[in-house]
Amino acid sequence: MVNKNGKKKILSYENIYLPGLLVSGALFLYAIVFNMSFSYMGNTSTDVVHFILYRYKFLIVLYFVKIIVVYACLGIILSIFFNHGIRQILTFLNKTMHSKRTFYSSAILPFTIIFLQLCKSIVLYPQLYQETIFNKNIVYNYFQIALTNNIAPVVIEIIQICILAPFSVALLLPVFTYLTKRKNDIIDILIILFNRWKFVATALFIAVIVLIVTVTGTISYKNTHEKPNIIILASDALRPDHFSGFGYHRKTTPNIDTLIAQGTTCTNVYTVVPRTFPAWVSILTSQLPAKHGIGHMFPTAGSRNRKFVTLASVLKEYGYRTSVVGDFAADIFPRINLGFDTVKAPTFNMRVMIKQIILKNHTFLLPFLTNRIGFTLFPEIREFAEFADPQFVIDDIKSEISKSIHTKKPFFITTFFSITHFPYPACYPYYNYFTDTSYKGPFKYSKNRVVSLDSSGVASEYEPSLQEIEYIRALYDGCLYAFDEAVGAIMQYLKDKNLYDNTIIIIVSDHGENLYEHEYGMGHGEHLRGKYSLIIPCIFSGPGIPHQAYTAVRSAIDITPTILDLLNIQQPQSFDGTSLMKNHNRTFDAYCETGIWFDNTGNFFFQKKRIMYPDITGISTIDFNHHDEITVTPYYDNLITIAKHRSIVANNLKLIYMPTHYGIEYELYDISQDPEERNNIYKTSPYANSMKQKLFLLFNNDRKIKIYNSYFMPVE
Repeated sequence: MVNKNGKKKILSYENIYLPGLLVSGALFLYAIVFNMSFSYMGNTSTDVVHFILYRYKFLIVLYFVKIIVVYACLGIILSIFFNHGIRQILTFLNKTMHSKRTFYSSAILPFTIIFLQLCKSIVLYPQLYQETIFNKNIVYNYFQIALTNNIAPVVIEIIQICILAPFSVALLLPVFTYLTKRKNDIIDILIILFNRWKFVATALFIAVIVLIVTVTGTISYKNTHEKPNIIILASDALRPDHFSGFGYHRKTTPNIDTLIAQGTTCTNVYTVVPRTFPAWVSILTSQLPAKHGIGHMFPTAGSRNRKFVTLASVLKEYGYRTSVVGDFAADIFPRINLGFDTVKAPTFNMRVMIKQIILKNHTFLLPFLTNRIGFTLFPEIREFAEFADPQFVIDDIKSEISKSIHTKKPFFITTFFSITHFPYPACYPYYNYFTDTSYKGPFKYSKNRVVSLDSSGVASEYEPSLQEIEYIRALYDGCLYAFDEAVGAIMQYLKDKNLYDNTIIIIVSDHGENLYEHEYGMGHGEHLRGKYSLIIPCIFSGPGIPHQAYTAVRSAIDITPTILDLLNIQQPQSFDGTSLMKNHNRTFDAYCETGIWFDNTGNFFFQKKRIMYPDITGISTIDFNHHDEITVTPYYDNLITIAKHRSIVANNLKLIYMPTHYGIEYELYDISQDPEERNNIYKTSPYANSMKQKLFLLFNNDRKIKIYNSYFMPVE
C-alpha cells in the first residue's frame, strides 16, 4: 500500500516488520505497566525511588533503550521469518491469502513462539518468575504450578519445532528449486574443479583442518609437568550433615560420596565468619578478619585494595595458572584482588542492581536471555540470585581447564557455585527431586521472603509451618543434589582428559546454613549458636592423599596451609593456619565472628542480645569513586566491629561473646554432651574464665583491635 506521494506506508498490512514490532511493543508495555517497580535492598520508599530515578536517570534511559532494541530485533526477526515462510508455502501450494490475514498470522505466530519460550523458561527456572507470575494472582499461580508439575522442557521444545519446521522448510524451498534446476551445471563445475590438482590439495587441507577441530574435542591429554593440578569445588552455604556420605537420610551427594570414600575428610572445621566475603578472604589468606581487614559483606575500597598474600599468589610463584570461576555468589572476587590470573564471575554494584530491577520485570524477554548470547548482552543476568544454573559454571570450569592444558601449566581453579545459596533456586528438574509436588504455598520454588501487613499496617515476615520447614529443607537438598551432579560432571571431564589421577579435588564452602533447627532460624551470619551455619565440609581427594577421617576441631584458615602441605610448599609467614594433615589428633582452637545484621526485625534472640544499629539501607552508602560499589558508611564501620558476636571452640567447649548496650553477655556450651547447644553452662562451669581468656588472648597482639572493659574496640 502506498500513499499519494508513492511512498510505502509504515502502517500497512504489507509491512513485514510491523506484526513483530507490535507484538514485542505490547509485551514491553505489559512489563512497564504491570511489573515495574524500584527498590534498594527491599526498601521501596518514595525517597529511595526518587534517589534512583534522579541519580541514575541516564543509566535507566539507556538501559530501557537497549531493552527496547532487543525487543524490536526479536519481533522483527520472528515477523520476517513467519511472513516469508507463509508466502513461500502459499506460492508452493499455488494459493493466495489476503494481506490482512498474512499480517495477523505474522503477529500470532511470533507471539506463540515467545509464549512457548516463556513456558519452557518457567519450567527450567521457575524462581525467575516468582514475583511476576507466581505471586501475581491465583490464575498466574496455578498456571505456573501446572507447567512445573506436569510438563518437561523437551515437550515444549517439540511443540516449538513442530511450529517452526514447516516455515523453515518453506524458506529453503527456493534454494532447493534453484539447485534442482542447475544441478547439471553444478555437477559439471565440480568435475572441472576436481580435475585440477590445486583444488584437490585445497580440499585435502580443509579436510585435515576439519578433522583436527573435530578430534580436539575428544582428545586426551597427559600432564607435561610433575605438579598436581588443584581444583576447589565449592558452593555457598553447604551443610556437610546433609551429605549422604556422612549419613544423611536422602541420597543427595553420590559423586561427593565417592570422594569421601577415597580421600581425607575433616568433619569439624569451623568457618571464621558465616558470610561469604570475609569467609573466602580468611580461607585464601589463612588469616582472621582482624588481620586481613575484611569483616563483612560491604567493605570499603580502602580495605579491599590492600595487597594480600594468598594461596593463588603463592601458587603463581610455583608455576601454576590460577583462576576463579563462579556465578552470582562469586561476585566478591571481581571486587578484590586475591591474586588470581583470571576471574570469571559477575560483579555487583549499584548499577548492576538497578539493571536487575528493570530486567527482572520483563517476563517475556528473559526466556531469550538465559543463555550465552543473553549473558553477553545482559551480563547482570548471572548476578540474579534466582538464576543459578550450575551448567554455565561447569562450562566455564571446562574452559579454564582447557586453557591451562594449552599453556602446559598446572592449574589451580577455585570454583564457587551459588545453587545452594538462599533462596535455594534449584533449576529443572532438581526442585522436584525431594519436594512434595502437591504443595502450592509461597515457598513452592524457593525460600523467598514473604512479608504481610496486619490490620494496623505493620509489616511482619510470614513464618513457615513445620510442614513448610520440611519442604524448605527438601528444596535445599534438591539444590545440593544439583551441586553434586556438577561435581560429578567435572570429575568425568577430568577423567576424559586423562587428568583425574593427577588432580587434587577439594570440596569446601564459605559457611553452612541454619534451616530452622531449634531457635536458630533460617540463613547464616546472624548468630553463632549451633553448628549448622558454622561447620563447613572439608574433603581432599587426589594423588597421595590417604583415606582418613579427622574429627578434631579445626578452622577454615587451615585449608590453605593444607593445600600447600600437600604440594610440599612452605607456607608464608603471614599465614596463621596449620595444615589439617598435621597434628590431626590435636585439638585446635577455632574462632568465629558475625558480620553485619542486615535488618532489625524479628523476635530472634540475637536481636535482643546485640548492640543495635540501623538496617542495611541505613548503614550503607554508594562509593561513586569506585564503580558505584555498595559499602558501609565509614561512620558505622567501627560500631559494626564493636557489635560483632564472637566465639571460640576449644576442648569440647564453645564460648559465645555477645556485646550489648548494657554490657557483655556470655554463653558456654559443652558441645560433646550438648551438641545442639541448648544448655548454657557459663555461670556454673569452672572453665568459663579460662575460655574467656582464650578468646581475649587471640587479640592481645593485634594492633587493630584492643580490649577495653571487655569490649573489642577497633584502633584508629
